[in-house]
Amino acid sequence: MKRTILIATALLLLVPFLSSCGGVPQEDLDTALADAAAAKSQLASVQSDLTKAKSDLSAAQSDLAAAESDLAAAESDLSSAQSAKSAAQSALSSAESDLAAAQEQIAALEAAAEEAVVEEEVAEEEEVAEEEEGVAEEEEEEVVEAAEYDPTPTYEHPAELSFDATEIVLEEYGFSFKLPSDWSETSGEEDIYTAARPDTAGYTGMFVGSWDLDGNDTLESFPQVLIDALTEAPVEILKAGPTTLADGTPAYAAEYNCTLTGWAMHSVSVGLIVGDQWITYNTWNIDVLGTPFDEDWLWEMAHTLTLQ
Repeated sequence: MKRTILIATALLLLVPFLSSCGGVPQEDLDTALADAAAAKSQLASVQSDLTKAKSDLSAAQSDLAAAESDLAAAESDLSSAQSAKSAAQSALSSAESDLAAAQEQIAALEAAAEEAVVEEEVAEEEEVAEEEEGVAEEEEEEVVEAAEYDPTPTYEHPAELSFDATEIVLEEYGFSFKLPSDWSETSGEEDIYTAARPDTAGYTGMFVGSWDLDGNDTLESFPQVLIDALTEAPVEILKAGPTTLADGTPAYAAEYNCTLTGWAMHSVSVGLIVGDQWITYNTWNIDVLGTPFDEDWLWEMAHTLTLQ
């Protein structure tokens, strides 16, 4: 292309020179002019091609720059992706570490919970043992306390009662008892049956009671049962000891001072265990009002309690 441009330039310069020389034939001049025009046209074409080549070069350079930019962006994206991958791997490692730590904590908590359950069970067992020991000590104290009472005399059932008696049969409770025929039944909200001697203005009387049996009660517990049941004022046990009913049923008897409905009473009671209940025949006398305490008579009444 460079050669073509040089030739075309030379022809263009030669044509004017030939024109100024008068001895050049017209034909040669025309040929030279035609060649010059062709060279000029060729030069224009070459210049156009050169311009296009420059434009293509510029476009190629622009495309190259764009490609280099895209490459840089891709490399940057790759670097970001690699960085994100590294961060994700780091986060995964941290999460796995946290999971392992959490599992260790869970295992420790489960172990602590199991230990706490065991300790609680041990504590409960110790508490139960202490309670049982306390109950045993209380029972032992009660037995010791009961043993310190003066014993009741051995009661011998007479062939006939010393008083004209009326028998009261309580079929729903499964027992009966007797009391003097002239005694009148009185109202007793918490007792099974109550009655009083009319000629003493009610200063001598009786009541039959039914009290819940404690799981540890025995016949020997009867004095303590009286103390626990008659809570209006302290009970003073005077005598206590085993006895039997007329039908041979084992029972327990006690003579004591107590307070009922505000009155100080001198009492005699016989108690026995029926099922899960204490059944008691209780007689009383208000000594301070002048009515003599007839011990033998009251013992005789209390021992008429009979199971059906």
